[in-house]
Amino acid sequence: MDVIKVTTVATVLVLLGLITACNPQTKLFKQARIQSSNGMYEDAANLYYNILLTDSKNKLARTELKNIAQKVIADKFAKFSKLVIEDRIEEALKTYKYAKEYTQNAAKVGVVLEWPNEYDEVYNDIKNEYTQQQYDIAVGLIQNRKYETAEKVFGRIALYDSNYKDVSVLRLNTVLEPLYTKAIQQYNNKQFKDAYYAFNKIVQIDDQYKDAQKMRAMSIQQATSIVGVLPLQINTKVNYNISNLADALADLIGQQQGSYVKIANVQALHRDLESRGFNSFKNTEQAIEAGKSLNLGYVILIQLDTFEYVKQPKQTVEREGYEAFTESILNPYTKTYSSISKFKKAIYTDNTEGQHVHMALKVALIQVSTGDVLVNEMITVLKKDELHAAKFSGNSNNLYPNLPEGNYLPQVSREWRDMFFNPRKNLLPVNDLLNQAFNEASLKMATLIQPKLR
Repeated sequence: MDVIKVTTVATVLVLLGLITACNPQTKLFKQARIQSSNGMYEDAANLYYNILLTDSKNKLARTELKNIAQKVIADKFAKFSKLVIEDRIEEALKTYKYAKEYTQNAAKVGVVLEWPNEYDEVYNDIKNEYTQQQYDIAVGLIQNRKYETAEKVFGRIALYDSNYKDVSVLRLNTVLEPLYTKAIQQYNNKQFKDAYYAFNKIVQIDDQYKDAQKMRAMSIQQATSIVGVLPLQINTKVNYNISNLADALADLIGQQQGSYVKIANVQALHRDLESRGFNSFKNTEQAIEAGKSLNLGYVILIQLDTFEYVKQPKQTVEREGYEAFTESILNPYTKTYSSISKFKKAIYTDNTEGQHVHMALKVALIQVSTGDVLVNEMITVLKKDELHAAKFSGNSNNLYPNLPEGNYLPQVSREWRDMFFNPRKNLLPVNDLLNQAFNEASLKMATLIQPKLR
């Protein structure tokens, strides 16, 4: 009896072993673990996915798929980032699209993966850039009657933008309608620059298409930001008229303004502000309030904190220079003489007078709608004007400001020689010197501001 019992148990164990060995799920689990241990996460995930297709309630397969598939998604987005940096845009789009479909397929078998939302904005940016580039290529092909090639380009666009899935180059409206629909969406979402770009494309192809011309005009109007240069705020004592500093800055920015920037007329702006009770601006809050009252996009606030004009009286100053002279040296071997140039210190007199302007200004560029201060810098300007009438007892042509370097005579500027032979007689008028200082200050301010207005 005991022998029969033992034999029966052994038989059952053998049968269980055979059943286990023949179970396809067990085999798939084993293969998946091997692939996972070898770092082949995508292959391992596919095996777990296949288990769930036949056994949707398999908790172990679902748990393993979630862990492994999340690693696959991480790998895909690491690749996506690298492709974007390398400007391989189409490959980056394919990688993102694959990751999206991969996540959706996992959800179909009950596995919800965590999606890295931080990449969505990057994807949308490169998708829009890619779509615009490909659309331009396709339109060029249509204009050159290369319809079959254009169809293929629209097919590539449709992979990432479903608005283009029904486009046919043989029906022009199907080419324009997706772009028109997108442009309307952009306009309604206050993406006015993008909307203008899209409507402009439509008009270039067919200027009678729907209301594209009207919408283009409205888009550029909405996209254009008006920049107002507020009246100069003077926080120090000034005995000269410097009110035209705001005009100088506005003129300079206006010469290089971008497509979506317009500089408000300074005099008209200041009159409007004064009529509304805005006479001074001590801080950014007051500047923003003034900008809002006139529907400005940006305001520029200039504050003069330091102003100094100094005139240096006439005086005679002794200065050092270096006089060149020639010396003959006997060669003891050839008994011949050769000439060399030498230098010695020399004193000359300088009858001089001068003037200078020193200014310190704080400039701020403020975006009115958000209150963001885009530029907030202090700049300084020092403009000098000097007269020099020099006299030398010797030959001034042989006088130099410095000793030579190497075997060459020192470099001499024209201004140096003019001190001796053709000195300037009069200082600049004060207003001319002030205008030079204003122009330099305006250039420095414009250099800070213009990059923020593009």
